[in-house]
Amino acid sequence: MTVKNIFLSVAIPTPLRCLFDYLPDKNTNHKILKPGLRVSVSFGRQKNVTGFIVSINNKTDHPEHKLKRINNILDDCPIINTEHLNLLLWASNYYHHPIGEVIHNALPALLRKNISITNYEDSFWSLSKNNSLPNVNSKKISPTQIKILGHLKKSKVSISQFDLNKIFPGAKRSLNALEKRGLIRKETKKNSSNLVKINKRAVKLNKDQKKAINTVCNSINNHSVFLLDGLTGSGKTEVYMSVMDIVIKSGKQCLVLLPEIGLTPQLIQRFKDRFKVDIAIQHSGLSDIERLKYWQDAKTGKAKIILGTRSAVWTPLLNPGIYIADEEHDLSYKQHNGFQYSARDLMIVRAKRDGVPAILGSATPSLETLNNAVESKYIHLVLPTRAGVAKQPKYQLLDIQNKKMYGPLSQMLIDEIKKNLELNNQILLFLNRRGYATHLYCHHCGWKAQCNRCEIPLTYHKSNNRLNCHHCGSSKKNIKDCPLCKSELLRLGHGTERIEEVLLEKFPKVNIARIDRDTTQKKDSMNIFLDRMHSGNIDILVGTQMIAKGHHFPNVTLAAIVDADRGLFSTDFRATERLAQLFMQVSGRTGRGKKKGTVIVQTYNPNHPLFHNLIKHGYNHLAKSLLKERKLSSLPPHSHMALLRVEAHNIEQVKYFIKNASMRLKQLSGDTLLLFGPVPALIEKYGGRFRYQLIIQATNRKLLHAHLDKWLQKIEKMKNSKKVRWSLDIDPQNMN
Repeated sequence: MTVKNIFLSVAIPTPLRCLFDYLPDKNTNHKILKPGLRVSVSFGRQKNVTGFIVSINNKTDHPEHKLKRINNILDDCPIINTEHLNLLLWASNYYHHPIGEVIHNALPALLRKNISITNYEDSFWSLSKNNSLPNVNSKKISPTQIKILGHLKKSKVSISQFDLNKIFPGAKRSLNALEKRGLIRKETKKNSSNLVKINKRAVKLNKDQKKAINTVCNSINNHSVFLLDGLTGSGKTEVYMSVMDIVIKSGKQCLVLLPEIGLTPQLIQRFKDRFKVDIAIQHSGLSDIERLKYWQDAKTGKAKIILGTRSAVWTPLLNPGIYIADEEHDLSYKQHNGFQYSARDLMIVRAKRDGVPAILGSATPSLETLNNAVESKYIHLVLPTRAGVAKQPKYQLLDIQNKKMYGPLSQMLIDEIKKNLELNNQILLFLNRRGYATHLYCHHCGWKAQCNRCEIPLTYHKSNNRLNCHHCGSSKKNIKDCPLCKSELLRLGHGTERIEEVLLEKFPKVNIARIDRDTTQKKDSMNIFLDRMHSGNIDILVGTQMIAKGHHFPNVTLAAIVDADRGLFSTDFRATERLAQLFMQVSGRTGRGKKKGTVIVQTYNPNHPLFHNLIKHGYNHLAKSLLKERKLSSLPPHSHMALLRVEAHNIEQVKYFIKNASMRLKQLSGDTLLLFGPVPALIEKYGGRFRYQLIIQATNRKLLHAHLDKWLQKIEKMKNSKKVRWSLDIDPQNMN
């Protein structure tokens, strides 16, 4: 390939589903051109856009004289290697999403910018040989410098400037000053790796844990997918860490996915106590610099453990050894806007491509995962008992119909809370609705406080005296009287704020805390709550689903589901599965220590078979019956689904577009696909836009995707395709 006939196919972050051909810069050495390089290009009216070379060709379908040249190459070497680029291309094809946006979403924010990023070099600091702390007071140094010296002496090893900056913000100036005085010395190690050290196992394994560990380790150099199906508190994390022992000792890396940022600090500490290796963290709570640093540590192999939420699945690994998804059933693994991928499913694809095992851990496996285990596509490992001295909790269904209530709490529940407090135990109350009241209603004329943009009820938040929409985020000042008839408005429905208020009235001397999105907006606020809970400074913890996942509170002896009826009568075919999962996850927060636990369920439907099946037979028994129902109805996982969502401010444009799109798909597919709709979304108006959707179903996955490929090419060319906002969701998890 000569210089004259080099054409670069470049991916650009744009909704257009294609690559764009460019010519190299005249000064570019063609030998350094490789797929995965970032380049600066002009695109449309934008002069400097970050693009990514996907392929280098010797011909183009466009007239050469019309092609633009790239502005320049941003990096010395590709930031995306061939294997990782192929994964991104696969994801683009499977989810039918533009490759430019896929690559853009998979990179740290700093690598999306049109600037050069040099390879990460960190500075490591240690005490100089002639330094002795007793003589420090004779020198004129600041209090921060004294603290740094004390920290370096205590650690006795070189510490990176990155880590010191986290402990002592703004430490760089102090470090340079100490170096000038000869008190400390600096060493630059480019992506250095510390010696691997693994502490001994702290707990004794039971026979089921040993069997699970041995089964995974026997396949450690081959690809298999394992479903680690264990009760809450059965020791799944200990199984993960025991397998990771073997992987890390062999010089390979471990990627561990978690559903929530709130779970990350606990596992980070557990891993740090067990493994003396570099750990890379990936989640949205980090700064851009931190994310890039950890990303590069993983890419170069410095970090042996990569721990993060959904987006961590895109982290490149030099030498992958195992992939793990904790709480694999969790909805947080699915991206619900933009590039709508499933991190859990992509992790399994990565493991297969890399030829290494993958572990999916859950006490309440998703029906898709459980079905793969039933069909022997996954190896099913079961932990049927709680680890250590922990016992299964006892359940109590409270019929609250016609009972005396204090806000959302029954007298019977309040009495149980009092009994547990007298025994110095901790209590957890779960309600998956934040705020104080979910509806403001006029009893006289029927007026309701609704969001003008979404046409759904506004939630009253007493903490800031405002009415908030929990869908689009709009907010306005609270009102007490009806704007139509001036009658006083009634506050209906309850949220976590209302529970907190009732508890403060009933137990004024007790330490009560509330965890929801409103109370955890500040950085590290979740960590502070969890530390207080573990230290015993919280007696009653009230919260949403943020407290239901994976937390270990050994002193909690009472967990209460305040409103268990939500989801019993939903139109979403997954509602029963989700309610059962939430029921079991909340139940798993109690009785994890030496003390016995109790789960109280407040309900207006105490005879509903769902509750009795879960209590008597457990989650897996219910899940298998749900799988039979799904099979009879040809619903996932016994079929494959896609969802076309269309929205616009003008409802007629939405109807016109989706009706025509539906007709074109029918013409293409004939009777091979099942189409449901077009129909309004469950929440028809959202953020001022009207929303309609088309459900597409098929028994054959390849056939579904083949039709979607042809269909997308047609609807992109429809006249009003740019007048509406539309997206295609593959394997949708949310039908709203």
